[in-house]
Amino acid sequence: SELVAQDIASEAFSRLWVQIKKGAEIKNPQAFLYKVTRNLLIDYYRKRKINIVSLDELTFMEDKALNIEDDIYKKDDLNQVKVGLASLNDNYRQVISLYYIEQESISDIAKSLGKSEGATRVLLHRGMKKLKKHLES
Repeated sequence: SELVAQDIASEAFSRLWVQIKKGAEIKNPQAFLYKVTRNLLIDYYRKRKINIVSLDELTFMEDKALNIEDDIYKKDDLNQVKVGLASLNDNYRQVISLYYIEQESISDIAKSLGKSEGATRVLLHRGMKKLKKHLES
């Protein structure tokens, strides 16, 4: 508050005055006032148990909150994809799972399904098209 700021400034200047009266050599009065004011502020907040958060900590906390929010959206998106995959017929679901989740090549998938590579690509394309349509609805 403004009143607290005035009190702290007044106290800082009075401490400077006391030091000058004692005959202390103060080479840089601005630095002295800055340091005394900073210490008085720390004391003020410590007495009132007010937690001071640095700008770096605040930025970190905001980033962490955003990461949590992103994780929630990713989990929600993942759930949507799972529901979409479940709505597909077995052929589409199997090809999409093998290609995108298991990261198998088209030729390996074609061999395991007993289909040509062209037919496997068509299944993958059509399955993805249906999945995309489901996710957009």
